[in-house]
Amino acid sequence: MSPIIKGVAEIVINVRDLSGMQQFYEHVLGFRFHSQYPDTEPTIVFLTISAIDSPLGYGGHPQLFALIDVKRDPHTKTTYADIDNRRSALNHLAFEIDPSALLPEKQRLEELGLSVEIHDFPHMQAKGLFFHDPENNMP
Repeated sequence: MSPIIKGVAEIVINVRDLSGMQQFYEHVLGFRFHSQYPDTEPTIVFLTISAIDSPLGYGGHPQLFALIDVKRDPHTKTTYADIDNRRSALNHLAFEIDPSALLPEKQRLEELGLSVEIHDFPHMQAKGLFFHDPENNMP
């Protein structure tokens, strides 16, 4: 890691259905609501992934997953006509879990109706669970 960069502060994706995507990430991945912007009729929702052990984290800024309503947010609605997953630069999102939780988490996700695949990455001594969110992103 860069000696200057301490970690990831935010992951931000554009979404079509802000409320539905918020519910998915809260319910399926357990992210917690952090804040929204603006306070009324939000176009951006911030969800906490986890606390971070850094000056930013000590100031109250955890690792965040932000969802931006691409159709209503004033900063994006003029630059994005719509979201096309076939042309997005986003390949996937990856979050670390305890290795012992891999199979129970796969089962839990499948019980929620998701199609889940396990992939092995021996060069990194890791395994991953792959599935799609309601807007076809791969967290």
